[in-house]
Amino acid sequence: MDRRTFIKTLTGLMTATALPTSLLAKSVIGAQAAFLKALEEKPWLLGYLGTQETALEANLRIVSGRIPSDLSGHFFRNGPAMHNIGLDRFSHWFDAPGMVQRFTFANDTITHHGRLIETARNTAEAKAERIIFTGYGTHGHDLGSGGSADAQNVANISLVQHAGELLALWEGGSAHVIDAETLETQGRKDWSPETTGLPFGAHPRVDQDGSMWNIGYSADPSALILYHISAEGMLLKTHILPQTATPMIHDFMITATKIVIVKPPYAASNTSSKTFANMFEWTPTQPTEILVIDKDDLTNVTTVEMDPFWVFHFGNAYDISPTEIGFDFALHDDPSFNSVDAFAVMDGSWDGTASAPSRYVQAKIDLTRKSAILEQGTGLGQVEFIQTDARENLMRHRYALMLGESGDVQVYGFNRLLLVDRDTGAASHFDVGATEILEEHLIVPKADESAGFWVMGTALDWQKGVTNLSIYDGAALSDGPVMKAELDIALPLGLHGTFIAQ
Repeated sequence: MDRRTFIKTLTGLMTATALPTSLLAKSVIGAQAAFLKALEEKPWLLGYLGTQETALEANLRIVSGRIPSDLSGHFFRNGPAMHNIGLDRFSHWFDAPGMVQRFTFANDTITHHGRLIETARNTAEAKAERIIFTGYGTHGHDLGSGGSADAQNVANISLVQHAGELLALWEGGSAHVIDAETLETQGRKDWSPETTGLPFGAHPRVDQDGSMWNIGYSADPSALILYHISAEGMLLKTHILPQTATPMIHDFMITATKIVIVKPPYAASNTSSKTFANMFEWTPTQPTEILVIDKDDLTNVTTVEMDPFWVFHFGNAYDISPTEIGFDFALHDDPSFNSVDAFAVMDGSWDGTASAPSRYVQAKIDLTRKSAILEQGTGLGQVEFIQTDARENLMRHRYALMLGESGDVQVYGFNRLLLVDRDTGAASHFDVGATEILEEHLIVPKADESAGFWVMGTALDWQKGVTNLSIYDGAALSDGPVMKAELDIALPLGLHGTFIAQ
């Protein structure tokens, strides 16, 4: 089947298998009452309460330090925000409508603005004041799908700037264009008539020439979709990799010459499931496969098999030699962070123990021998949300920034910033304390230095009921923030972001 025929078949099946749409749910969806009761005993659940507002304006005050003089621009974050709609509550952390949070650094001040991403679904449910459609992990009596993946699109995972456009990304459908100044949603991003509405991943990768690669995965029919988009925003090519059963693939990597896709044995075997999340089954008797694809010939695929593991996020990949590649990532023993924990936090039943450990790992793949060596970081504990310096993109990078745990708290989240020096093996860290939950932090290059960088990010102080914005010097992370600002509200805990310098 050629690419054009396959895409038409894929689009048709995604629509034909959709459930009938019903705008009237006959019973309350989710466990809002149970969550609110649990919140009284577990105040750290504040980060998963969500907001009922479609726009947020917070006042900030600097509580320590000062804004670095070279910082000017917008820090954007995205994540699920409206966890409760009317009396309904989403069942999974990844289900709620996305909201952009923008922190603007200008003239030695910081301002904040947040706005709901106005996808068709988000707008309809906010207006109806109830959950209308099934979600990633949410279902209920007479909820419909809307007839297509984009009818369920909440655009709640990440943000990327490409070809002068700020894109809000989901995983199952189209990117949405956001006006960076007003945060108004300008509509879906359609790369071509053929690819309209197809899955477009949340973690695209930028190549050395400024072009962008991305993947999407389809469960029915089962396939991986590769996209290559020019630096000017034009679709250069797509390629279909048919699969026997589609694995859930949240992130991928590129090197200067290769595309690297890790396929855990977590595949869509139950296509009749009421929710997308429950379609997937973990099969630890099967290997994790690493697909290494030649950028110049997308049909040239080398497969390396390994013992099973699950992965959400990678750091950076690079060519070691024509037949060797390296990369780093957070390795999970299984996907229960997604299949168990992210449900439990939404009904308040999470008991303080992660279902599956995660750890920082560096990998080396030998394409000739079809073998892999994994080197685990020592003494780092649980980690996630790995970030690297964009100036070292597709090269062997020196630093890996990540979130970790200090070991003295039992909340759903992280409270330690970790910076690993991959040249020396040394790791520095800073703990924000037992009453704060860190969100993903970014490496932001210093404007006046070739190698220096700031570490920037937000954290929820659930005891005070506020969100903090902090900046650290990458060369002295363990000294704590050089600036800490406090908002007068608590923002919902989000997922990914980006910094756009001015």
